Amino acid sequence: MSDWVKIRDSVEDALKIEEVGATLKCRFVGWLGDEGIGFIQPMADAIIDECKKDAPNESGWCKIRDAFVVPVAVNIGMALLKLVIEKAANEVIANDFGGMGR
Repeated sequence: MSDWVKIRDSVEDALKIEEVGATLKCRFVGWLGDEGIGFIQPMADAIIDECKKDAPNESGWCKIRDAFVVPVAVNIGMALLKLVIEKAANEVIANDFGGMGR
């Protein structure tokens, strides 16, 4: 075994990478669900508001795009993102902490 492998293994043992990984993963997914969505949602709302504000000044496809397509797409995207993050958080909690919570 090379010296590098010995050093790497000793550092991994000292840091207990598996425990740090599970805890960090759980905290990150929790943060993403709690604060990350809270950070992204105002931006999504601003995009929707701007599109709806511009829609009356547009015509044809651009009016339909600004009035319906973009707002619906952003809302669906946010709903899917929330759903995926919620499922990921539940999966992390169940797998890494035996359902004991964050």
